[in-house]
Amino acid sequence: MPMGVRVGSPQHPDQGRAVRHRRDGRTGTIAGQLVEHDSETGKLLRRRVFVRPHGGGIEWEADPDDLQPA
Repeated sequence: MPMGVRVGSPQHPDQGRAVRHRRDGRTGTIAGQLVEHDSETGKLLRRRVFVRPHGGGIEWEADPDDLQPA
């Protein structure tokens, strides 16, 4: 990880809600998120959402813009 990056995992506002991945149609529940900011400017660099598939399986990472309510 490059220096100057602050990483946090605040609770996602829709944590526990069902979502559908727009690109491939997978469905699951929002399990959490990872947020990266520039430590000097506070600018948001990246946000990734972790989705737990319905019926079990391996969680996947998704860009928040690729998710919609299921």
